[in-house]
Amino acid sequence: MWVWVSTALLAVVLTLGLLWILVNLKKKAGGGAQQPNHRALFFMGLVMVIAGTAELLIFLRTDVSYVVALPLLVIGLVFVVIGLVNRDKWRRM
Repeated sequence: MWVWVSTALLAVVLTLGLLWILVNLKKKAGGGAQQPNHRALFFMGLVMVIAGTAELLIFLRTDVSYVVALPLLVIGLVFVVIGLVNRDKWRRM
């Protein structure tokens, strides 16, 4: 069992390291980060909230653990809040 845990941890560390290297190479090349599309974040979050709520209701009704639905619901709520907070930037895109 520890082999799987250590393999997963190694994969996460390697992925984050590669992502960090790519971000730093892009900064050195002079390319700045693009602004996120807050409108798309809002709609993605809305879909995730609807799907997470539906899953949560199904899991609660069938007496199955709802641990799978909670992250989808929470991430969706975060995306919706980010999209709504930056609603003034929707028109520029």
